[in-house]
Amino acid sequence: MSRSSHAPPRLAAAVLLALLALGRPSAAQGNASPDARWEPIRRVFGQGESEDGYFRINLPRSDLHVRIGGDALDPGFEFTSYVGFVPAAGRDGVMAMGEVILLDTEVPAALAAARAQGVRVTAVHNHLLGETPRVAYVHVLAEGSAATVARELRAVFAASATPLAPAPEEPARADWSAIDGVLGKHSEAHGRVAEYVFPRRERLTVHGTPVKSTGTIESASEVVFQQLGGGRVASTGELYLLGSEVAPVTQALDAHGLHVTALHTHMLDDGPPRFWVHWYAAGDGATLARGVAAALALTHGATRAESGGGAE
Repeated sequence: MSRSSHAPPRLAAAVLLALLALGRPSAAQGNASPDARWEPIRRVFGQGESEDGYFRINLPRSDLHVRIGGDALDPGFEFTSYVGFVPAAGRDGVMAMGEVILLDTEVPAALAAARAQGVRVTAVHNHLLGETPRVAYVHVLAEGSAATVARELRAVFAASATPLAPAPEEPARADWSAIDGVLGKHSEAHGRVAEYVFPRRERLTVHGTPVKSTGTIESASEVVFQQLGGGRVASTGELYLLGSEVAPVTQALDAHGLHVTALHTHMLDDGPPRFWVHWYAAGDGATLARGVAAALALTHGATRAESGGGAE
């Protein structure tokens, strides 16, 4: 065999392999890009998880012992503060959206801290009715470098008695098969609580920034169940709705014994404008899940639970 007849194919193969290697990011490269943006936030809060290209920290109000009637509700039911971080302009820029869960008496100090830190407060309201002690929900938005935004938001949380140490992971200890059979596989479960996420199907923006419909930044409908014992389950949640969907959805919830407890906005400039509907009910899990399914069927969103994702 002459070199002239076989050298070009070998050379072409080598060049092709080199080009493929250049086009394929290494494991280190693939991990470095998302991790670099989130690392300053992780250092400030001592925790956090990346998902769907976003980042989230959770701060359960484990110091609170909330009851509705005779039922004791866990922090994961509706009493976990969070902040979701979205990549923004610049190598380390972020937009952060969050929910600070407070006792009524903590609200003035938290609002003062937000003003001092330049954090925008976009909503202050209830999610539930009849809970003891009374709990308020303050929604916030901040933009800037990841480290700066994280420090600003931590100062807001520090104005309350919110535990700032990372919470220990609590293994799931409940059977959700009956509810999963109605709504699809739960997105996550911890202790006695399970959460189901239902993304919207249209494109979303917050403060002019396109965002995914995902539970990571709570831009999707979410449903929560807690086992109470004796075959009873508590249900709450927040359905993320267009204005035209509010009336039929609230009617469907009420018709199925899921008593609406709040209707409001969480953001000032999400697009197109949307509203959040909250409820509370306790009873048979599968029955409550069928009521949720009837309401979800009236929205332009998923009707089976998804782990995240949605329109981008």
